[in-house]
Amino acid sequence: MINVKNKLTLSPLSVFLLKAGAVYAVWHLLYDYILLPDGRLDTFMSFSGVRMAADALSICGWEVESSGRILNVFNARGVEILNDCNGLDLLGIYTGFIIAYPGPIRKRLLLLAGGLLLLYFANVLRIAVLALSNVYYPDYWDNVHGASSYVFFYPLILGLWYIWTIISDQKTIFSAGDFSSA
Repeated sequence: MINVKNKLTLSPLSVFLLKAGAVYAVWHLLYDYILLPDGRLDTFMSFSGVRMAADALSICGWEVESSGRILNVFNARGVEILNDCNGLDLLGIYTGFIIAYPGPIRKRLLLLAGGLLLLYFANVLRIAVLALSNVYYPDYWDNVHGASSYVFFYPLILGLWYIWTIISDQKTIFSAGDFSSA
């Protein structure tokens, strides 16, 4: 428990939820008012994701063309990776949880860096699968696109979060036991 000036006592779960909410709010303010208007980070995420997906598909033998945010396979209808679809928002959510949950800074930074890279490459794989689904299953495009985050990102994020709760050396946030607020 954290006691704020002997008047307000917060459980570890409350502290975590407040931190997570604050990080989420700061992320959205930063994104909406600085990163989105600037556009460079979104452009990087979209362009590099498309380029890497195109390279991976080309190495695997598919005939691909890419230009900026658009990836075509076998001259089929192209896949365009827009700002809302480049994975950046999920990187922010993942980062927020890792920052909000207490633990040693060294482990936090290692899991944060490794997790962000893993999520980035999962997005590259997702882009490649979206492009291939446009070639082989164009009638199911909406279904594949709608389910792709659930298949590629959420299990990975939940798994990384779980790993963080294990390696962070914290007992639990659901009890008032020993709990350091890092």
